[in-house]
Parts: sequence; structure tokens; C-alpha cells
Amino acid sequence: MKKRLPALLLTGFVIVCVFFFLPRKQIICRLKIDTGLPVEPDLIAVLGGGVLPGGKLGNSTRERLDAVIGYIRESNSQCPILVQEYPAGRRKMVEYLVAHGVDDKKILSSGFRYREERGGTENNIEELFHVLNQKKRIHRIVLVTSPYHQKRVHLMLGEKARRLKNSDIYFYFLQLRDDGEISRCSRWRFWHLVLHETFGIFFQRLKE
Repeated sequence: MKKRLPALLLTGFVIVCVFFFLPRKQIICRLKIDTGLPVEPDLIAVLGGGVLPGGKLGNSTRERLDAVIGYIRESNSQCPILVQEYPAGRRKMVEYLVAHGVDDKKILSSGFRYREERGGTENNIEELFHVLNQKKRIHRIVLVTSPYHQKRVHLMLGEKARRLKNSDIYFYFLQLRDDGEISRCSRWRFWHLVLHETFGIFFQRLKE
């Protein structure tokens, strides 16, 4: 135990240094997937980022919806929008989009039933491929999620597409503003999100 103590202290010191001094931008950049965007996508898929118990949209969810609203205004895109969240959360997200000028006729109803009364990336991926199986003409999909979430989503989509042999599907990531919640939230919340994604990426790579 005495021989291990210095190593444990050193490990703890390194963790503390990383926790307090490593710039967030460097960490986020490792979790982002930078892609260009198609001239005209076939579908915009918005992954839910959670709804608070009182029904208020979580910061991550609202930021993703704001990114969609901005993208539609700038590109004048007419493609359908898939809002991905459990039913009660989805209603809140749709209400937000409509209140900010998005035509409700553009919002796609997938008919997919979530396994539980919650969102979750696994449910989001299953719902997206449920739609792709129904609508064979969708090939170019713009995904909207937070920067820290993109790499894990990218790996999960790739694994699912390979398993289903969907080689003609192309995914693009819409980038959110650099001053989003992930760059401003408390350090504890930041590391909670980052570690959750890091472990998710690790176990996804084990599956591959």
C-alpha cells in the first residue's frame, strides 16, 4: 500500500489539474464531428436533450431547436423535420418550433413508440431508422444535437447503418453556436456530460 500511495497521489493530482485547467474548447473539439451541409437535405432530425420535470425545455434541447430555426431561416429549407423525444417532451419541442415560425406541416410524425417515458440516444437512433425504413427516398439527413454528443451519435449511426446495410444514407451535423450551455455551465455539469459521452464512446467501440 505504501508503494501505491505516491502513484495514487500523482494520479489524483493529474485529474485535479485536468479538471480545473484543461480548456473546455479542447475537450469539446474531440467530441464534435465537423461536416459540411448538403445544399438541400431530405430530412432534419432533432435529437431531444431533455425536458425538465415542470415541462420546461432543458437548455440543450432549446439550443438545438434554436439552431434548427436559424438553419431553416437561412437556408429556406423545405424538407421535413423529425423531432425526437418521448411523447410529452416531443409536444413541448414542437410547440416551441411552431411558436417561432416553423410550419407545423413540416414536422414529421414517425409513429415510433419509445420504450419508456424518456428520450435517450438509443431511442432516437431507433426512431430515425424506423423513419428511414418507411421513406426510402431519404438519403441526406442533417442531425441536430449538442457538440459534446456528436461523436457518440456518429458511431451509433454508423454501426446501425452497417448492420442494416444502408450504404446510401449520409449524415451531416448542424453545428450550434460556440457560446452554448456546454461552454457556460458549471464545471461539475460539464464533466458529468463529458464523462457520460466518453464512456458511451468507449462501450460503443467495444461493440464494434
